[in-house]
Amino acid sequence: MLNRILSSLAALALLAGPAVAQDFPVAVEHHYGSTTIPSEPQRVVSVGLHEQDFLYALGVSPVGVREWFGDKPFATWLWADDEREALGAEPAIMDGDGINYEWVLAQDPDLIISTYWWLEEEDYARLSAIAPVVASPAGFDAWSAPWQEELRTIDLATSGTTAKADEIIAGFDARYAAVRAEYPELEGMTGTNIYYEEPNFTAWGPNDLASKFLVDLGLVFPPQLAELAEADNRITISPENMSLLEMDVAVWPIGDPANSEQSIIEAMPVYQSLDIAAEGRSVWLDDDNGLAYAAMSWQTPLSLGYLLDILPAQLAAAADGDPATRAE
Repeated sequence: MLNRILSSLAALALLAGPAVAQDFPVAVEHHYGSTTIPSEPQRVVSVGLHEQDFLYALGVSPVGVREWFGDKPFATWLWADDEREALGAEPAIMDGDGINYEWVLAQDPDLIISTYWWLEEEDYARLSAIAPVVASPAGFDAWSAPWQEELRTIDLATSGTTAKADEIIAGFDARYAAVRAEYPELEGMTGTNIYYEEPNFTAWGPNDLASKFLVDLGLVFPPQLAELAEADNRITISPENMSLLEMDVAVWPIGDPANSEQSIIEAMPVYQSLDIAAEGRSVWLDDDNGLAYAAMSWQTPLSLGYLLDILPAQLAAAADGDPATRAE
């Protein structure tokens, strides 16, 4: 009797086994159409700027990734180290501004991810000759696809479903809701990210992922800037037009505080003439290790968790218009 039960269970297991594999082949829609991935990828290479974070969040260990900035071990910042190490991932690194096709070929990939790198059609064709390629999510302009769509696209390509992505997104939806409940004063306030590059100031445009992050926290993109956005999601502002930077809260991702960028900006008469200066409405992302600046730039399911831990209190402290107020 026991043998018959065990035999039946074994048979059921054999029947159930292929059910997981039935998710493949899978067709993934993206900017250049649809890519069919025949089976679950085993050697994933990402050639975009931040896709390794998405892969680690989904439990996928890439064999090759791109170095964006920071020169961190395995091109991974602190917020993603635990997930990378848990997978035992030690990917090869591609350096440089473009795509090194020889390097990609040497990794012997069975899937190439480029969801946050705007591939030209020629690049897409050359990479497709190496392995199936998943480009930027369909329906969005360059560099503007929401991270949620990027995560779903990568999850579908690597697992055949979006179940894990949907779970992660639901978790963030709950975190955003909790932040908005804790800091209701942020709701409807205007704000965006700004940096200085002599002789001009630059605001990150409304379609930039970092701008969308602030909107998710309840802020509104400054309407006086929205119509000035350029194709690269940046808005150039000359010093004589600094009044365009008047907003309820201004975020300055300045990177390394040792470069004195904050003190340079604060000493400028054009900055001192603004209400954001007089009322202490600026948030300076200048932590000692540059993590806050980098996390605002990366905008991934792993870096966003770090930002949600530190930024809302800073935004609320700045938005109250009292320069003496500081976030704890």
